[in-house]
Amino acid sequence: MINKVILLGRLGKDPVVRRLENGRVVANVTLATNDYYTKDGQRLESTEWHNLEMWDKQAETAEKYLKKGSLLYVEGKIRTDKYTDAEGQERQARKIRVANFQMMGSMLSARTEDGGNRDHSSESHTSEPSSNDGTNAMDMGHDDELPF
Repeated sequence: MINKVILLGRLGKDPVVRRLENGRVVANVTLATNDYYTKDGQRLESTEWHNLEMWDKQAETAEKYLKKGSLLYVEGKIRTDKYTDAEGQERQARKIRVANFQMMGSMLSARTEDGGNRDHSSESHTSEPSSNDGTNAMDMGHDDELPF
């Protein structure tokens, strides 16, 4: 059995980062991917939104460098969280737990903590959480506007 997702898209919002009581850090990000097709001779576009979850060092990197509109290559796994909403209804939320990601684009350079310039366009970030923290899925919401 294989559970692997590969995505290339743009962030719909800045990352939402939470620091948990146990010291772990989690970042939630929305990623838009586009699909192009032809219908009745007209070229159309469809946008799919993906909820991404990044942990620990990945989350810290996302908080520091990722912004709405950033182009991101992602590899991960599909996860389903089950939770009960405010009205007592059982719900499910699907997300992509990021195994690694790569910031894309030639203009992605940023200042590092030591004051030097560092190009992050080809830097890859890999992480796998050691355990599920047991928190409920976070509803990221989706803007109707495309980030690009």
